Amino acid sequence: MSPAPHLRDRIRSEGPLPFACFMEAALYGEGGYYSREEVPIGEEGDYVTGASLSPLFGRVTARLLSRLDRALGGRAELFEAGYGTGVHLRNVLSAPIYKECGPRRVRAWDRVPRAVPEGVERVASLAGLAEGEVHGLIFSYELFDALPFHRLIGRQDGTVGELWVEVGEDGEFVWREGEVSDAALPALLAGAALAPGQVADVAPGWGPLYRELARRLGRGLLVTCDYGFERERLFDPRVRFHGTLACYSRHRVHRNPFVLVGEQDLTAHVDFTTLIRAGEEEGLTTVALTRQALWLTAAGLFEELAGADLATRHQAMALLDGEGMGEEIRVLIQARGIEPRDVLGPGL
Repeated sequence: MSPAPHLRDRIRSEGPLPFACFMEAALYGEGGYYSREEVPIGEEGDYVTGASLSPLFGRVTARLLSRLDRALGGRAELFEAGYGTGVHLRNVLSAPIYKECGPRRVRAWDRVPRAVPEGVERVASLAGLAEGEVHGLIFSYELFDALPFHRLIGRQDGTVGELWVEVGEDGEFVWREGEVSDAALPALLAGAALAPGQVADVAPGWGPLYRELARRLGRGLLVTCDYGFERERLFDPRVRFHGTLACYSRHRVHRNPFVLVGEQDLTAHVDFTTLIRAGEEEGLTTVALTRQALWLTAAGLFEELAGADLATRHQAMALLDGEGMGEEIRVLIQARGIEPRDVLGPGL
């Protein structure tokens, strides 16, 4: 059942909702998009990720783990945060180089618990991991852009308001401008001034979740793949005046979150400045904030293509596409206790 009727009843009873509350219910509540048994990710679904587009992505991750083995002097663990359908994990475990290196510990966590591939331990909560417990690779792909976000709006007097979700006279969801739902929200802009009428999409959960992952890393790499920019670019009114809210359905993107409630993905671009600073405050060293194409190259993609057939090479081209996800997906690499150049080389 769609979350829409429940949301209408809630708004009529309690009053307008911040968009973050609407999004939480639409994605993760009863009948929500990510609460369904089968999430439509992949070429037959609503959108593709690098991991779902080609087994190459998982094979490159497996190659990276073998390099981390040498840097750590032992078996590197893989911990994936937000494993979704588990396709990336399956591709890692089935990679030839993974099988050659022998068994290693692989664990995974997601806010929506799902089955994990054989050979993977599902972690029910990040609180179940001790600080510094993971020695190896902590990895995520499009985890942060799906965290519920608020829609802030600049005003003529230089203050910041918020766009709330209301139910109109015709029963449809509509936007209503009001005061911020939490006095702490404008601080997420970290000094970025919004022009009058400019919208900025900000998620209070970005920094805390990243800190949680950073604290779990003992030695190794924390690698985060997502849509987003550093703060100055993210809140630039010349190119993102209307914010970055995006809705995905059947490989089409649009900006109306009030249709297909519970049946479409809702996202916003991530503030990578927040993630970088959160990791550094937890003692991590920033290696690079780069594009997916450069990340895959540094992690060993071309080694995987040696002797590959034409179909595999075409998949690689899609992952590296300078007008698609190869350019649009950003990859943040932070490290603790290793020399990153020993693992990724000097190219990043």
